[in-house]
Amino acid sequence: MVCWATGGPQKYTGRSMSESHKDLKITESEWAAFCKDFDDTMAKFNVSAAERNELFAIVESTKNDIVCG
Repeated sequence: MVCWATGGPQKYTGRSMSESHKDLKITESEWAAFCKDFDDTMAKFNVSAAERNELFAIVESTKNDIVCG
């Protein structure tokens, strides 16, 4: 999904974010842990700050569909 959202050649054909995550009951703290892991991974691969910010904006735009109440 991230590759598709950033303009890559992949096509995302999966379910919507809300449909895919509704039964997982992801909490705010689990979301924060995911964001830390995502940031750590980008740092490991020396992703530039500008690109990291762009990717976080894309991922953050899905939060309301993923995190449970």
